[in-house]
Amino acid sequence: MKKLTFCAAAITAVLASPVSAAPGDVQLVGFVSPVCEVSGLATQLLDFGSVDTIQSVSIGMSMKCNDVDGATVKLTSSEGGLESDDSEDYALTYDATFTPAGLPALVLNAPGGPGLNDVSVTQSYPGSATLATGIAATLDVVTTETAAWAGGYSDTLTVNITSN
Repeated sequence: MKKLTFCAAAITAVLASPVSAAPGDVQLVGFVSPVCEVSGLATQLLDFGSVDTIQSVSIGMSMKCNDVDGATVKLTSSEGGLESDDSEDYALTYDATFTPAGLPALVLNAPGGPGLNDVSVTQSYPGSATLATGIAATLDVVTTETAAWAGGYSDTLTVNITSN
């Protein structure tokens, strides 16, 4: 009988002990899609008109990059200047200035002359809340010499932005 009482007391002690549950956790996650873009240039044609005098054109656009490290903008002239349609590899000089609001301007001095292709410059901009939500920018292009020869002159100016 003593053994039975002792066993019943042990079972009562085990059942009377507080039961603690194992801790549980849940992982919380979220996501923001990366965006690093320049908008406002799609299918734009900036026509200088007659380049026998100094000409200028300007276009408004916007720039946005939500990478915390910021962005790098690259301006590239595919022909190194306004290339003559009649005299392959002869190009007129121009200056292209990309200016994002409140940030330093990026200036490409297209050298013109013969044989220079894919001339580019880059500028890195730090990450900021303003850049992450988008800022206004302008692209101003001014010819810096005039053409003596008849015919068309053209170039493709590319504005590329990548996250840092």
